[in-house]
Amino acid sequence: MTESKPNVVLTMQPPELVNKLMNDTQWARLESVANVDRDVITDFHVEGLDERLAAVDYIFSGWGPDARIDADVLAKMPNLKGIAAAAGNAWRLLTPEALDGVKKRGILLSNSGYVNGIPVAEYCMAMILMANKDFFRAERIYRERREYINREVEFPTAGNYQKTVGLVTAGARIARHLMGLLKGYRLNVLAESRSMSEEEAASYGAKKADLETIFRESDIVSLHTPSLPATKGMITAKYFKMMKDGAWFINSARGAVVDADAMTAELKTGRINAILDVTDPDEPLNADSPLWDMPNVILTPHIAGSEGTELQGMGENVVNELTHMIKGEALEFSE
Repeated sequence: MTESKPNVVLTMQPPELVNKLMNDTQWARLESVANVDRDVITDFHVEGLDERLAAVDYIFSGWGPDARIDADVLAKMPNLKGIAAAAGNAWRLLTPEALDGVKKRGILLSNSGYVNGIPVAEYCMAMILMANKDFFRAERIYRERREYINREVEFPTAGNYQKTVGLVTAGARIARHLMGLLKGYRLNVLAESRSMSEEEAASYGAKKADLETIFRESDIVSLHTPSLPATKGMITAKYFKMMKDGAWFINSARGAVVDADAMTAELKTGRINAILDVTDPDEPLNADSPLWDMPNVILTPHIAGSEGTELQGMGENVVNELTHMIKGEALEFSE
C-alpha cells in the first residue's frame, strides 16, 4: 500500500463473495481512489493482522465475517474513517462496544439495504401480477390436462384490473419501492403503516388502512415486516381467516413474523393461497412440511433478495459510498 491514497480492506464470509459483488469496472473505479487490499479478512481476531489493521482507512464489508469487530480490534485501527457494507447494514460487523466506539470517533457507516431491497420489490411485483392472472394454476392445469383451456370459463376472476393489493408495514423501504412499482398499474393499493401518514400513502397512489382491513379486503397481501421480538408471530390465525376466498399471501420478509401453524392450517383448507420465499423455521423448509405438497402454495428458496448479477448492484453501491467518504461528500445511505 502506498501513502498517496487511503487504504481499503475487505471483509466478508465466504471470501469468494467479493468476486460476485465486484466486476472489472467497479474494481477499476475503487482502485482509482484507494489502495485496495484484496486479501479478504474473514476473522479480525486471527494473529498477524496488526500491521494491516494499523494501515486501514476504510472497510468494505459483505455478509459478516466469522467474528465481529470488538473494541480491542477497533483500537488496532486508529485511522479507520468509514465502513461501507454490501449488506442491509454496516453495524452488524461490530459488537455493541465497538459500535459505541465507532460513534464516538465519528466513523462513517453506510449500507446497501435499499439496493438489496430493489430485487425484493421486483420479486413481489412479479408475484402479484402472476398471482392475479391465476398464472400458477393455469400453468399447472394446462400441463396436467394437455388440452384446450377455455380461459373465460376456467379463470373468470383472473386479471390485474382493479384488484386490491395490501402491504403490511408499508413504511419499510422495500414496501415503499414496491408501492412505486405498483403505481404504474391499474390496482388498488392499501398500506398498513405506523410511520406513514395518509398523505404520504396517497403520494404513492395508496390508501392507508389498518391490518384487519388489509387482510379482509385485499386480493393479495404482501408482508414486509422485519423480524423483531415484538413482531414474532404477529400474523395470527384470525388474519388468515379474514382473507377472501382465493386471496394470496406473499411473504418475502421473514418467516418468524407469521404464526406458521395457523397459516398452514388455513392453507390446508384450500381456501387461500400463498407465495413463500421465507419460512419459519428458516430455510430450508422442513422436509416433512405439508406445504411442499399443497397446490395452492408456491415455495421459493429465499431468492427474492440480490442474487446473481444483482449482487453487483450492491458492489457498485459500496464503491459509490466509499468514493463519497474518501472525497468528503454526502453519503446516500448513511446509518
